[in-house]
Amino acid sequence: MAFSELEQLCSHVNEKIGNIKKTLSLRSLGQEPTLKSILNKIGDEIIVVNELLNKFELEIQYQEQINTSLKELYESLEEDHKDAL
Repeated sequence: MAFSELEQLCSHVNEKIGNIKKTLSLRSLGQEPTLKSILNKIGDEIIVVNELLNKFELEIQYQEQINTSLKELYESLEEDHKDAL
């Protein structure tokens, strides 16, 4: 394993550990009644954002398919144009 790959792996593991620590601290905050409703609202917003990201991903895939089709059409028309000359 190359040094840069090891560095990336360590960075990734450290990021995951940081995320776990944040999650645990939020979990303890979620037990407080005053913060519980705020955290629930944040959770609802995260779900909405996730749904939007999924829709964006589908739209990007669709646009990539259209782009590929248009390139193929362009190449075909270019060949037809050369043949016609």
